[in-house]
Amino acid sequence: MSALGKKFFPDKETLSEIRDKFSDPNYPELSVALSEDATELERAKYEVCQLIARHQRESGLRQDDLATIMGIDKARVSEIVRGKINRFTLDRLIDYSQRLIPEIKVQIIVAS
Repeated sequence: MSALGKKFFPDKETLSEIRDKFSDPNYPELSVALSEDATELERAKYEVCQLIARHQRESGLRQDDLATIMGIDKARVSEIVRGKINRFTLDRLIDYSQRLIPEIKVQIIVAS
């Protein structure tokens, strides 16, 4: 069988390097999870990012499409859908989400 016909599986050293790379919390391509001790502001920003990501999935839009609708570049869209909230202000995220989903409403609730 030719080299092209063989299935390739990385050796242990390569697998270890890949695991280390993806385990780094600063790796740029991974989604960011919200920490358990997140502030209300961080939670609100994360919710807006999740709303945009959900809209993308449900509508079948590509990141290029989102970028055009929201008036930003594709790299910024990527940061939003990966939940990189530290790169955006809440008002900016709300503005982007309203461009994408004009009927969106923002509400503040006081928990008792």
